[in-house]
Amino acid sequence: ALQQDNDSAHAKLQRITQLYAALSQCNQAIVRSRDEAELFAIICRDAVNFGGMKMAWIGLLEESGQWVKQVASFGAGIAYLEGLEISLDAESPKGLGPTATAMREDHPFWCQDFQHDPATAAWHERGARFGWAASAALPLHRKGHVIGAFSLYTDVAHAFDEEAQHLLVEMAMDIDFALDHFVDEAQRAVVQQALQEAEEVYRAAFQSSPDTININRLEDGLYLDVNAAFERVSGWMRDEVIGRTSAEINIWHDMADRSRLLEHLQRDGGCENMKAQFAMKDGTLRTCLMSARKITLKGVACILSITRDMSAQEQADARIQQLAHFDQLTGLPNRALLNDRFKYSLSLAQRSGEPLVVMFLDLDHFKTINDTLGHSIGDQLLMEVSRRLKSSLREEDTLSRMGGDEFILVLPGTDEAGARQVAGKLIEAVAHPCQIEQYELVNTISIGIALYPHDGEDFETLSKHADTAMCRVKQASRNDFCFFTQEMQAHSARTLQLLNALRHALARNELALYYQPQIALQDGHIIGAEALLRWTHPELGSISPDEFIPIAEDSGLIIPIGEWVLRSAATQARAWLASGLPPLVVAVNLSAVQFRHPNLTELVNRILAETQLAAEYLEL
Repeated sequence: ALQQDNDSAHAKLQRITQLYAALSQCNQAIVRSRDEAELFAIICRDAVNFGGMKMAWIGLLEESGQWVKQVASFGAGIAYLEGLEISLDAESPKGLGPTATAMREDHPFWCQDFQHDPATAAWHERGARFGWAASAALPLHRKGHVIGAFSLYTDVAHAFDEEAQHLLVEMAMDIDFALDHFVDEAQRAVVQQALQEAEEVYRAAFQSSPDTININRLEDGLYLDVNAAFERVSGWMRDEVIGRTSAEINIWHDMADRSRLLEHLQRDGGCENMKAQFAMKDGTLRTCLMSARKITLKGVACILSITRDMSAQEQADARIQQLAHFDQLTGLPNRALLNDRFKYSLSLAQRSGEPLVVMFLDLDHFKTINDTLGHSIGDQLLMEVSRRLKSSLREEDTLSRMGGDEFILVLPGTDEAGARQVAGKLIEAVAHPCQIEQYELVNTISIGIALYPHDGEDFETLSKHADTAMCRVKQASRNDFCFFTQEMQAHSARTLQLLNALRHALARNELALYYQPQIALQDGHIIGAEALLRWTHPELGSISPDEFIPIAEDSGLIIPIGEWVLRSAATQARAWLASGLPPLVVAVNLSAVQFRHPNLTELVNRILAETQLAAEYLEL
């Protein structure tokens, strides 16, 4: 049961990790994709390749508004979609499934048990052939209107727990964001093209443009015409401004901008993307980009102005920039931005001969907090730690979150003495207790330091050596820092070798228990035995517990190894009793990692029941 619980927890963690990866890939696809077709294909592919889904597809509503048409799909079992008909008619059996329901109700549909959910009854037989155990359908929107659905299938029942649902909803929202962005880009292209067309086309574009368009008399700024977007953005109705000048309605926040526009018109005949601030009817200010040209209407010199409100665009650009270069949880630079900044700092160091420091930081015992108090508390802790670390640094320093509780810090113009000072400040900043909801958490951090050029001349080498030094701190005491040395490199290689070998030690029967007698001083009788774990590798020979036990603890392998030790010791104690020997108490040493494991008591009780050993014969 414990193994099943562990497997279930591991599977859940793996699913969530995969969905985070799929969300990250989705964000990258939004940045890279040129159109909807390319975006949809990548989203379906990444949901399978990174998100752990078996199959994913996207369907859009046909022009009739009644049927859903498949436009993209990926994964094992796409043959499931052949001949599949989905209607939005709630009275039709073909309109009762997850996809149609999600689109019709504009709400995600979570089918946790595909083969037994009445909503999928029409597809049970077909789904069984492909192994569908759960499915999800999330509505997709374009400018707030449902236009399709993103459907996913998995062979794991109840796979869409609350956290998975949250991640998939966020992914769907990001897809909606991209669809709106495509619409905006298409609309702007329409405006630019329309200005080059004939008068009839121009008039249609004039009124339908999302950008404000107005025509003013050149000599005094008298309004001759404005479009609907002008009314919507400025708050001024067409009838209120026609026949009045721009000065009369005080639309220019700074008249120097109007003078600059007139200079462009006089010198160049127009301007492109001139930034200016305009006052709306309600007094609010908006930063806009204006493009203007001199035109002649019925012999009168006029100005044709197209003005774009940049507030929404700036928000969209900032969102794309955030997705591409910053960690979504902490707001710190991601690895891509870190690499760019390191290259810049390295080039300065190479030209000037100044030192450069790379630090690898790891929050101590974060996994325990995350597993015990939940991911929400863990995320809030990471945000608070990030804020404290950043507030302790200079503007030119770059702190990046690498994932989980790991950070990398680049310090340009910093030598060994400076690195010591900074590391001390960071440790002190993190050590202060922080209140996360009802919990007061006391945190520590371990830091490894590598110096350029002594410890490496490129990012990969320096970060690897800083990581090695950080691991040494973890092994020694935590809550400290140390500098990389070449001796650590050899130790790190040995640790990696032992870790890889230890992963297979149980399966290959390389572990053994030896029993050290415990003797009563009064009469010399043997009253018990202490179980001692030993490891003999076929190539590396006998390996000391002092060397492999810490590796097992750091890697988590101590949990399955510890379970094997408990079961083996209890089995041996029961065998001794069954053979007629006097009662003996077998003592088993437990790791602190095992004591922190929530299922320890359940494990011990289960092993005692399996081996039929009375509890008084086992000492922990």
